Amino acid sequence: MRNKFQIILILSLFFLSCTYYNTFYNARKSFKEGENMQKGLASGVKSTGANQKYEDAIKKASKVLIFHPKSKWADDALFLIGRAYYNMGEYAKAQRKFEELLTSFPKSKFVDDCHYYVSLCQYKSGNELDAIQSLKLLVQSSKAEKKKRAEADFLLGGIYFERGEYDDAVSYYRHLVENYRKDTLAVFAQARIGESFWLKKDYAQAKEAFAQVEKYNPKPDKLFDSKFKSGECCYLMGDLEEGMKIFTGFSRETKYAEKLPLVKLKITEGILLSDSTQEAIQEYDKIIKDYPKTAHSATALYQLGIIYQEKLGDLKKAKEMFDSCKAESPQSKIAQEALTKSANISKVEEYQKDLSAEETEKSCKALFLLAEFYLAQMNQPDSALAEYLLLAAKHPESEYAPQSLYAAAWILENIKKDTTGAKEVYERILKDYPGSDYLKPALEFLKVSPDSLEVPNPERKYLEAERMLFEYEKVDSALVLYNGIIQEFPQSLYAGKAAYAIAWITEHYANPGDSTVILAYQKVIDQYPNSEYAEAARLKLGLSPTMGAKSTPPPQQQKPPEQPGPDTTQVDTTQVDTTSSSESSIPMAPEPLKPGVFVYPESEKESGIKGKVGLKIMIDFEGKVTDAVLLSKTSNYWIDEAAKKAAMETTFDPQKIDAKLLGGWFLYDVEVIPPQTGQDGHLDQTH
Repeated sequence: MRNKFQIILILSLFFLSCTYYNTFYNARKSFKEGENMQKGLASGVKSTGANQKYEDAIKKASKVLIFHPKSKWADDALFLIGRAYYNMGEYAKAQRKFEELLTSFPKSKFVDDCHYYVSLCQYKSGNELDAIQSLKLLVQSSKAEKKKRAEADFLLGGIYFERGEYDDAVSYYRHLVENYRKDTLAVFAQARIGESFWLKKDYAQAKEAFAQVEKYNPKPDKLFDSKFKSGECCYLMGDLEEGMKIFTGFSRETKYAEKLPLVKLKITEGILLSDSTQEAIQEYDKIIKDYPKTAHSATALYQLGIIYQEKLGDLKKAKEMFDSCKAESPQSKIAQEALTKSANISKVEEYQKDLSAEETEKSCKALFLLAEFYLAQMNQPDSALAEYLLLAAKHPESEYAPQSLYAAAWILENIKKDTTGAKEVYERILKDYPGSDYLKPALEFLKVSPDSLEVPNPERKYLEAERMLFEYEKVDSALVLYNGIIQEFPQSLYAGKAAYAIAWITEHYANPGDSTVILAYQKVIDQYPNSEYAEAARLKLGLSPTMGAKSTPPPQQQKPPEQPGPDTTQVDTTQVDTTSSSESSIPMAPEPLKPGVFVYPESEKESGIKGKVGLKIMIDFEGKVTDAVLLSKTSNYWIDEAAKKAAMETTFDPQKIDAKLLGGWFLYDVEVIPPQTGQDGHLDQTH
């Protein structure tokens, strides 16, 4: 009888063990199915089907913990649940499960893995400092398995790499390759060392690091990538011979046959860098012929466009190449860049049309804008320099002449590193335009004291007027000086500043009690409409800001607001009425292809606010809105933000917009209509 009882007990325990093992087995099966469904997806992309499998795995593994908490599969079940939550992106839940396992099963075989996953969860949750601390402890732990220490090194390197702290990243990657060279992560760590030096622009060390990748038995694709990067480093260091040797070596190896178009592009780049322009053109033509309708042929067309634009100065041919690039591979990234280049050339052609034979102010402005465009948009400082100097020579009386000389001096000083040439141009400003706003950077460069000059200067005169007003309380003397600035330096930034100061004095000192103060501020608005002082005057008169006005008005002070002097580190365009700086010239946006839907905020429905919110929006070359700025508001922050969101979600047909305007600002209104309450008592959010 006793034997029968023992047999029954043993069989019961056996079947019970089988039951909870089967439950865990099914949980693990669901988990692996989820992992398989997740494979191949981009980082951060979650699969709905995979998540369902993970949830199923969690439910089944939880049964093991509920019904068999003391079983030998309990820690397996906890670890699986934690990993399932992690793969689903539920990092807080995952971290709790891993920490529960560490507390409940301190001798589990999953302890090292749990420490690692806790660090991952901390990092993914934004707790970088905690993650770094946890990983450092794991790296230094003598009890942790080598594999986990290597993984901790790699993750630490990755965290610092993503933060742009490349020296720290390199130290952990090097620790990995030096201590765990047989680990599968070593090859990736060595490649990351190269990438870190690449991003630091230390191409010599980057080349050496990429060359070392081969020591860690990389797969063919990884080996190709590292050698390819070594070749690019050679080009960047000016070692064209070594770079060409690497790329021509690739072209002879049959195992890299599918990489041949990419290799040929690099070989042709080397030919171009060797100043063999015509040979490079021929090689790019061959690539276009041999690999039609591919990203490679599109790249060749793009490079031909660059050659014709920057080396040969043939804008017509360059535009033809850029347009062909777009047609060759419409969805490629290079095609979008080509479209931008083509649109830029269209703008240059528009400016060139505006250049008339007559020496008019309009032609001066067109010439100045052309030079600005060469510098800011087309990255052609030589062309910009030539246009700036031409303008100053042909139109010395123009308001753009001193600004053009300043821009030319800036290019010579900062881009060309030609201090002698910059000195000559700054001396011209000092000699010919001592009353301009560009005297100050000239004096700073030439190391000349303003007090040594015996010429009128708007800045000095303005400072003198301020002393008369605030130190000596000689209001009449200050007014004489302010008026003198307006008369002598009408194009100076200080003219608008002086006009505002006169209006301010009229308000605070004269206070006539009639419309004189209003007229004084109105004069600032009329005569200097694009200045910040016009905006300050509008605020004084209780008028709404003009389109493009600064969101933060000048503060009310005990004296007129100060304006900083010209920034000597960049070209000053404050005098120019361009579409990027003068909101009065911003065109209205066309009828949208797909208007963004304005959703009335639920919390604001009782306000009943309706009307229109005016914005300026930036439309790119694909017709998408890339930026939006509120101009006229409803006084309700949430409604204004909802309107802005609708504007950002609006798309346009770029074919219906002048090419030279694409990439610029447009005016656009979003209609605000309160939701109507339907018969069922629910809000109708159709507007």
